[in-house]
Amino acid sequence: LYQGSSPEEMLRNDLEFGKTVELVPGENVLKFKAQVNDQGIQAFRLDMDLADKTQDTIAKNNQSWAVLMAKDKPRILYVEGDAARGRFFYQALRAANLEVEMRPAAGFPGSVMQMKHYTCIIQSDVPATYLSTGKMMALHEYVQGGGCYVMVGGENSFGNGGYYQTPIERLLPVRFDLEKNKRQPTVAMVMVIDRSGSMSGMKMRLAREAAIATVGLLGARDLIGVVAFDHRAQVAVELTPAANRSRIEQLISRIESDGGTEIVPALELGNEMLCDARAKVKHMILLSDGQAGRDRLEEVLQAAASCGITISVVGIGSDVDRGMLELIKERSQGRSYYTVDPNDLPRIFTKEASQVARPPLVDEPISVKIMKPATFLRGIDIEKAPFLLGYVPTKIKPQADLILASDLFGDPILARWNVGLGKAIAFTSDVKPRWSRPWIEGWAQGFQKFWAALIRDSMRIQRTEEYTMSAAALDRSVHVIVDAVGDNAGWRNQLESFLEVQPFGGRTVQKPVLRQTAPGRYETRFNLPDHGAFLLSSKHYCNPQFAASAGITCPGPDCPCEGRMLLGESYASVSFAYPRELKLVQPPGEMCVKNPHTCRGLMLLQQLSEQTGGQALTEE
Repeated sequence: LYQGSSPEEMLRNDLEFGKTVELVPGENVLKFKAQVNDQGIQAFRLDMDLADKTQDTIAKNNQSWAVLMAKDKPRILYVEGDAARGRFFYQALRAANLEVEMRPAAGFPGSVMQMKHYTCIIQSDVPATYLSTGKMMALHEYVQGGGCYVMVGGENSFGNGGYYQTPIERLLPVRFDLEKNKRQPTVAMVMVIDRSGSMSGMKMRLAREAAIATVGLLGARDLIGVVAFDHRAQVAVELTPAANRSRIEQLISRIESDGGTEIVPALELGNEMLCDARAKVKHMILLSDGQAGRDRLEEVLQAAASCGITISVVGIGSDVDRGMLELIKERSQGRSYYTVDPNDLPRIFTKEASQVARPPLVDEPISVKIMKPATFLRGIDIEKAPFLLGYVPTKIKPQADLILASDLFGDPILARWNVGLGKAIAFTSDVKPRWSRPWIEGWAQGFQKFWAALIRDSMRIQRTEEYTMSAAALDRSVHVIVDAVGDNAGWRNQLESFLEVQPFGGRTVQKPVLRQTAPGRYETRFNLPDHGAFLLSSKHYCNPQFAASAGITCPGPDCPCEGRMLLGESYASVSFAYPRELKLVQPPGEMCVKNPHTCRGLMLLQQLSEQTGGQALTEE
């Protein structure tokens, strides 16, 4: 017996893995001990292995599956980019009697199924380079389905973490595209992009996307230029104000791959563009995927230093010359990034551009002020809390709830909004000693109470009624019945009801409509798309419009609810492990005579004989 939460994670059942049994013809019931430690979808796979394999004439029916939905008390996943300093927040949540699992940045869940093991995911100081686009999209689906997601501040959070124009920015209630104020320095930036033949295809396409996304981070007064190089270097975009975005993007989109790789002439051309630029910050971002000569490299780097130019490097692929790129970074006081996945390029470029061009982090004491009352703040005197020592500047989105703001600039400190059935939350200060030290040390009980109340108020907790679902399968055909009995023991009628059919390890493939057939009873029939184990989950909504279509006056005293709301849920599973003809194969005739109950045809003949007064004829 194997057990797991996804097809890739099926492990031996620890309590009772296997047993030796003697099967009799017909149906056999075997019992195994098992323990479910995680909430969410759980699966069991039973494999049968015959001692005498020559007797196993049909091997296709030696495996069977079952899935179930396990429910448990709420669990929180805390993903922290600085684990050593995250222990204070972890301990505060545990002290509030919350079940918390803490992981490093690399441990961010990779699929919706893995995320559904948790009622809330808290992300702190994790740069975007750790979250692929697939993970971000999965997180969006998790929240829409009822999950809770919190991003808290730090130097690698929000726009500074490289999340500008990503699915994460679209998910959160704050935006990262801040305009500079007049006190901030102007920036002149040149992107030096390898366009050699090895950059063809996806690499080149994503390099162009990364460059275009970088332009969007610069202020209108900033200057931007692009150098494209193979064995020669040429200016693709002259140094120009970033306000000319459409023209700049058009020129970048024309860059194509061809030729060899020569980095030094490209850096020299970048120096010429930046050295006399009227800007306080002069910066280059170099992207390359291969090897190049080092002739005159020291001379070019010295020229960059004399002009006050810093250079950061981005290496892509396994053949990149790390030694050369690290030398450039060290001599030019820049930063370095390496990846083998071209999909990381836009996030790397926007993170680097954020370090240079975005408004700086607010590193000064601020008090928080309540902008909108919230029930979880009852009993927490938040406006008398100690100072916070800083935050990441963001801007509130139009439909979001701004709950707490900085008293200094009015920027968001705590904002949230609903996304589908779930909640997305932004807390722009941190939960570590850098900015929250006064809360952790001087307001420990308040710090713990604030976070426990916010999370409990926001995370998905089962508040709906649970109905009974039965599912009968005959080959691919499935008949589902849901009996909707409310908490008050009364029938729930005129509900808008849907069924989701989810293959184990995959996404929902069907959404049949459940139709009411009797008081409190809802039914549907459908065909399974393929072999395998399937989780069936139903959601039942009280909907005034749906009730009105059934003749009930809404609004009115007979209307069951004022607005559409999720009233109840139910779960079941079906398995289509192998075709029915393999299940109904009868034993040989001699075994049928000895054990008639194993052979349906023989049992039918015996019943006909008994009911009509006949008898069984034998060879004698």
